[in-house]
Amino acid sequence: MQQPLAYLNGELVPGDQAVLPVSDAGIVQGATVSETLRTFGHQLFRLDEHLQRFTDSLAMVGFELGLDSAGLAGVCQDLVAHNSIAIDTENDLGMVLFATAGPYATYSGDVAGTAEPRPTVCAHTFPLPFELWDQLQAEGLHLVTPSVRQLPGTCIDPSIKHRSRLHYYLADREAKRTAAGARAVLLDDQGRLTETTAASLLLVSGHRILSPPSTSVLPSISVAVIAELAGQLDLEFVEQDLRPEDVGLADEALVASTPYCLAPVTRFNDQPVGTGRPGPIRDRLLVAWDQLVGLDIRKQIREGAESRRGALVSLGEHGEQQT
Repeated sequence: MQQPLAYLNGELVPGDQAVLPVSDAGIVQGATVSETLRTFGHQLFRLDEHLQRFTDSLAMVGFELGLDSAGLAGVCQDLVAHNSIAIDTENDLGMVLFATAGPYATYSGDVAGTAEPRPTVCAHTFPLPFELWDQLQAEGLHLVTPSVRQLPGTCIDPSIKHRSRLHYYLADREAKRTAAGARAVLLDDQGRLTETTAASLLLVSGHRILSPPSTSVLPSISVAVIAELAGQLDLEFVEQDLRPEDVGLADEALVASTPYCLAPVTRFNDQPVGTGRPGPIRDRLLVAWDQLVGLDIRKQIREGAESRRGALVSLGEHGEQQT
């Protein structure tokens, strides 16, 4: 099998050689901005929008990569062209693009600070793990509001997509202690709903799709797609402050994220959302998304998960025969 490649600081290297030194500020301080993309039919989806958000984040944190959007696009497309060869036509790739502040002077030996800071730039792909989302699509997600709060905008501008996210890790740990399999959705310091640790949150009320204001959360590429699809389906897309009590009044709740696009939330703080089952607006939106990208998203997830489970069973049986 052809080994996947990764991009690291101007070079294409085997994926297992794309490593960062322990002195990199991305490790020492979490000083990292990132993007996660995916392919449909082995073509990157909304590449321009992802790169615009990435370059906006770079500008806000002051990272100078020496690559413009066209150069970054070429890197991403070249990686997908190479790494897609190793997967079949029914599967797709995820891609991570990130940049760190580069060497951290104290640990890298440049204690005088005389060297020009050079950010670390990396891009790599991974087969989309459909088995993680099969049950999520079929049964929905349980969201919990933990005691851990979202970082206020006075600390980090919410429009920066970054990896300084220990608070997300702590929030999910608390959520899982509350209910097995639950994920956290964080409140801000005013008690308003923001986003989950891995996705944007939306509520459905009648024919209205409600989103937290884009100025208070990460501007989501997936939510932008949903807003477009809503217009095609005669649904109203509204940005407004949302609070936990609004979830109990909603007909449906949804999470949106690049890898799996859109999924239902069927429980919130151990109470059912709407009927407690995936709802019709989620179905309509996903069918429209299917038409946009030219494949059945839920079918791809379901069949990809079944294929992965079958491969694991075969591997286990093969291992037993060898012992």
